[in-house]
Amino acid sequence: MSSDGDEETPRGEADAGAVDEVHSVDLVPDELALARAQLAAGQPGLAEGTVRHRIAVRESDGTTGDDELDALRLLLAEALWRQGRLVGARAALDAMRPSSAQRRLPIALLVEAESLAAAGEPDRAAGALERVIAAVGVDDAFALRAGVPSRLTWPLPGELMHSPARARPPWSAAAEESDATPAEEDARTAAARVRLEEARVAYVAGDLARGDGEMSIAVRLDPELARDGVAIMEPTLGGQPNQERLLLYGDLLRAGGRRVEAERAFDRAADRQR
Repeated sequence: MSSDGDEETPRGEADAGAVDEVHSVDLVPDELALARAQLAAGQPGLAEGTVRHRIAVRESDGTTGDDELDALRLLLAEALWRQGRLVGARAALDAMRPSSAQRRLPIALLVEAESLAAAGEPDRAAGALERVIAAVGVDDAFALRAGVPSRLTWPLPGELMHSPARARPPWSAAAEESDATPAEEDARTAAARVRLEEARVAYVAGDLARGDGEMSIAVRLDPELARDGVAIMEPTLGGQPNQERLLLYGDLLRAGGRRVEAERAFDRAADRQR
């Protein structure tokens, strides 16, 4: 009993009458952040489901295009590409607004390059990949790819580039040392790759003479490109290539270490001369 005569409410009854407030903390503020986290965790299938749900919600509200929808569609394209579904990835990119800033992001260019390569457009795909590398560099482009299988011809990242030893042991025979600095050698390699791509474009356009000329310059600027040159030139030879083309093809094979095949090409060129 209380001092004023009122009955004291039992403690248990007071606790039972109180309503506990439940607080929830949303650790993921929106579907965009959730989908990005799922992609970063290597779960593109889950990211696809998250993004598709949010796109459906936005489209049901009557929204046809805004920054959020463009970002969602880019995430959808990335998720599909990482699953090897390049046709769907290309469709997701095409659904974005042409003026969207999302289209100029490196990941958008990379997915576009892969989808173009899968669609049989190697020249446009190579151009898109070059824009990715120009924007972020070779090493970051490889990090962006994150091990996804590719149909593109990628330049080697810095950690895999062959760096020949410049110092020679005192017991080895003296050899002619190159006077070129590393910067000059890098410039020659870059120029050679440009020539190689020009040769590829010329071959696709059917201009074999220009393609052979560009190929000849490329392999002389950087003999390490001979293997790529063989892969580019081989489909253009046909059944009866002329003597000059066979000689160039043989030079590429020999520079690429395929001496037996090179000798066969030279023999065929000799037969053409008769």
